Amino acid sequence: MITRFAPTPSGYLHLGNAANAILVSWLAQQHGGTLALRIDDMDATRVRREYVEDVFTLLTWLHVPWQSGPEDVDDFDAGFSMRRRTEYYRAELRAAQARGLEVYACTCSRSQLTSPATGGCPGGCRTAALPYEVGRTALRAHVPRGTLISVDGAVIPVDEVIGDAVLWRRDDLPAYHLASVVEDRDAAVTHVVRGRDLVESTALQLFLAPYLGAEGFVETAFVHHGLVTGNDGAKLSKSQLSTGGRLPRTEQQRDEVLRTAAALGVPHGIASAT
Repeated sequence: MITRFAPTPSGYLHLGNAANAILVSWLAQQHGGTLALRIDDMDATRVRREYVEDVFTLLTWLHVPWQSGPEDVDDFDAGFSMRRRTEYYRAELRAAQARGLEVYACTCSRSQLTSPATGGCPGGCRTAALPYEVGRTALRAHVPRGTLISVDGAVIPVDEVIGDAVLWRRDDLPAYHLASVVEDRDAAVTHVVRGRDLVESTALQLFLAPYLGAEGFVETAFVHHGLVTGNDGAKLSKSQLSTGGRLPRTEQQRDEVLRTAAALGVPHGIASAT
């Protein structure tokens, strides 16, 4: 069994990230499995070295061991940064197209999408045969009408809830869904623990997996846990901590993380290993 903790260092990790790390650790311990650390640093505009360092200090403070991945921030910079793999992801997208995945160049900005790109983007780019141009277009996957994917016993209409998702960004970087499936495939991940807000993302990634040669990904066990919210009831965001500082590294705070993780209502028998 192989699972992973895969934070994005776009801010200091918050209580929800810490609770997810604990849940992943409990899962690996209970099954005698491997916990891999993967740091998604693709968004160069928001990633900072101190945010990457925070990942390692958080896991050390929580006593969460990992068996594969970078040992520290210098090791990460030297050999594990996903930003250094852009050409690899580009080749994987081309291979997916060769396997039958349809993509098209799109000029539509995020502000133009008032709803999922069901049946194509609002600008009609799906049939416009536009070229991909850095800074001007992104590449979207053509998700056919009636694309249904089963996740956690529910059938997700991917074309309706997500639509034609961006796989390659206009800044010439891979989008999260493409890179994540490739990384999980390469690491032979068998169990993914993520928030309930990512159920639809899971469905899209399962749609993409066969085109990316990730047939094993389709057999992955997905666990979607509840979300940790702030006092206002809104989902926590790392951007809230980018200027406000990191989680306090105290025993009291660690106890709160453990209580939060235990209360998230995770199925499949994940319980406290402490």
